[in-house]
Order: sequence, then structure tokens, then C-alpha cells
Amino acid sequence: MEIYEKIFARLEELHMTQLELSRRTGIATSTICDWKKKKINPQSDKLVSICKALEMSLVDLLCNEDDKDDLMLSVNYETEDKQLIEVINKASAALKRRVLRYYELISSLENDGLIGCNSESTRNVSVVQDADGKNIVIINDIIFKGKRSVDWKDVREYLKQYVGDFYEIASTGDVIYIGTDLPNEYSGSKYTHSLKGTNAKAKANASQGIPEMLEIAIGKHFRDNNEEKHWRNAKFGWYRYDSRFALPVYSEDDEIERYNVFHASLIVRHSEDKKLYLYDIIDIKKETSNSIEP
Repeated sequence: MEIYEKIFARLEELHMTQLELSRRTGIATSTICDWKKKKINPQSDKLVSICKALEMSLVDLLCNEDDKDDLMLSVNYETEDKQLIEVINKASAALKRRVLRYYELISSLENDGLIGCNSESTRNVSVVQDADGKNIVIINDIIFKGKRSVDWKDVREYLKQYVGDFYEIASTGDVIYIGTDLPNEYSGSKYTHSLKGTNAKAKANASQGIPEMLEIAIGKHFRDNNEEKHWRNAKFGWYRYDSRFALPVYSEDDEIERYNVFHASLIVRHSEDKKLYLYDIIDIKKETSNSIEP
């Protein structure tokens, strides 16, 4: 059985949706869907987060039953290097080839700087519902902490990880693409540089939750394009969606004492190629009557 087949079999066993797996791993739902549709296995740098989300070991995910019988042991995803070497040494030739291929790929990704602190697999993001049953994206880490102001260059670099991805809005079925214009607009627009204090830090850190904010978005509204500079890249107008996210507030002891909830408007351009592209997130506003206890 292929790795992607094991993943979907485990999802069915746990009664877990692809959206839930996406929330737990930070992997785009479109990517998860592609594994099954295109019959391809996930990239090696995603395997650890998948194992954690599905409560599987790497052995369960990588090995077939015959291979596991040969090993006569179970190894979880936190296996030390020495143990992993012992496992490989005792494995069949076929399993050795499979594990070594993944190991070589991981090493290559690390050397190229493609696995790092900004990898999607490290995002600490989830989706919850408030007392009214409305979705909120919970962003558990504050990674942009500027004491006086946000370094928007860092935000722009962080956003580049999403370029080329696409996400589906659950309420409408719209597929939203991430183009090369998002990092610059998100970090360099007039609106962004008008933000101060809490709202500036909120927008900077909301960048971590873009996949989930798109997926839970509601309230689709259309308007024609009226700006000459966008006559081509937003030829068919603009869409606005509403979304919500929450960020932690820390006590003096660095303990999370609550989460502040924010409203945001997602600005999406209808491009000349007739696809929808996320252009910016604006109207960041704290919901003063709402907060979430940890």
C-alpha cells in the first residue's frame, strides 16, 4: 500500500476530514486532495507532522506489513538517530531503499534551506468555534514581536512560502490562489503602513493563519475595479470576504492568559486569467466584546 493510501485509510479510521488534517498539520487542503487525486505521496518534510496528526509512527506510515514483521519492533516519530540506524540495518532491502530515499530528500531540502522555521509544517494554528458557532482561526505563536514597530521585510519573506499554493473557501467553494503580488502588497500597502501598535502586530502575525482564514471565510461581496493601475491584474473586479482570527495575550510570567479576537477583510482580485488571487488583508479590528480563554 502506498503512503498516500495509508493516510486516507487512517483518516477514514479516525473519522477525520481532510480539512481537519490540514488544520493539524498546516498542509493546504488542496495539497492533501492532490495526494489522492494524482496518486502521489507527500513530500518527506511533511511526514512528521502527518504522523503526529494521525497518531501514527513513521514505521506504520513508511512500512508495509511484511516490512514491519521483519523489523519486529515499533518506532515512533521521535526516534533517535541511533535507533533509526538500527532499524534500517535490520530492514529488508526494499525498505532500506524507501527510507534512504526519504532521508536523502530531507537532507537535500535542509541544505537548500527549504526546511526551516518558516515551513508550513511548523505553524501552530487551529480552528475553533465561539459560543455562537462561528469559526475563529487560533494563532498560538507570536513570531513578529517588534517592541516599537513591525519589521515588514520579515513578514514579506515569511509570506513567500505561500506563493503558488491555493485554498478552497468552504462556504462558497471558491478556489483562492496565492500569487507573487501578495507578499509585497500585504507588507507594503498604504493600509499596512497606517497600522500602529496592536493592529500592526495583529496583521503581521495573521500571516501565519492565511490558509485557515481563507478556508473559514464568509460573506462574499463583489465590486468593480475602479483603479487604472489594476486594469489588468484585477480586470474582472474584486471580491471581499470576512474572516476572524485570534492571537494570544501573555501575562508577565509569559503564560497565555487569553486570546484577543480580530475581524479581517480578505481582498481577492479576479484576474485576467479568471482565477481568484488573495491580494491583501485589511480592516484588522479587535472585537472588544470577545476574547477566548486558553
